[in-house]
Amino acid sequence: AARLEKFNLESLAKLTITDELDLPSLGERKTALFAIIPDNDTSFNFLVSILYTQLFQQLFHCADKKHGGSLPVHVHFVLDEFANLSMPSDFQKILSVMRSRNVSVSIILQNLAQLKALYEKDWESIMGNCDEFVYLGGNEQQTHKYVSELLGKETIDTNTYGRSTGRSGNYSTNYQNTGRELMTPDEVRMLDNRYSLLFVRGERPVKDLKYDILKHPNIALTEDGGAAPFLHGIADKADFSIQLTSAFLDHEDNQPAEPTGYELLSEEDLQREFEEGESFNDQEKE
Repeated sequence: AARLEKFNLESLAKLTITDELDLPSLGERKTALFAIIPDNDTSFNFLVSILYTQLFQQLFHCADKKHGGSLPVHVHFVLDEFANLSMPSDFQKILSVMRSRNVSVSIILQNLAQLKALYEKDWESIMGNCDEFVYLGGNEQQTHKYVSELLGKETIDTNTYGRSTGRSGNYSTNYQNTGRELMTPDEVRMLDNRYSLLFVRGERPVKDLKYDILKHPNIALTEDGGAAPFLHGIADKADFSIQLTSAFLDHEDNQPAEPTGYELLSEEDLQREFEEGESFNDQEKE
């Protein structure tokens, strides 16, 4: 009963009473779906978890049963602030099988400590299932160490010269190869904010300049580019319209129905109501 209690809220009931999402179609035609949740309130995160769970299930089922194992249109999940999202409990398993079905995700975190806190035993497996890893900078020590180890080592040629004076003076030169981290954890911490580090499976690490979002050709359409803020959930264009004549509305069969109240009950509550009802009927018979 406690789990279903929130569905008794009128606003939540209106949101979930009907299904307006054709989830499998995301893998059949180009579609953008935004799930916007507050980062400071997790009260209704379970709704997003339900959405993601159903979305993965529907996409995988559509790929396997309808399209021979791979969706015709690639579906990419951009999971910003991943640590604040409520993902399915078997996300690690989902991540390992989505690629063959033409589904991918971008997991965006502040640092690796957040991933370790969420998936204490599976965080390395999640990292291993990602073919690309981009480090944009940060201030968490374990992340610096992890990136430094990923970069590997470099070889340094060292020349040592020695000379002694005197009657038996001599001169010697020693050549030695030594290794050091390509970037130490401290050097990773001090990475110039203009740069990022890119790791691609099977390729050498890449250090490159970050893309300046203010130079994007569509920046003028965003709030940062001077456009008005986008208000989510407000439709400014109707998909269709219906006009009803007065004669149609006056007909007795077309009068609006009386408002009805309802309460969402769990199986335990229904059983309790049923037992109480039987007990009341027995008392009346006596």
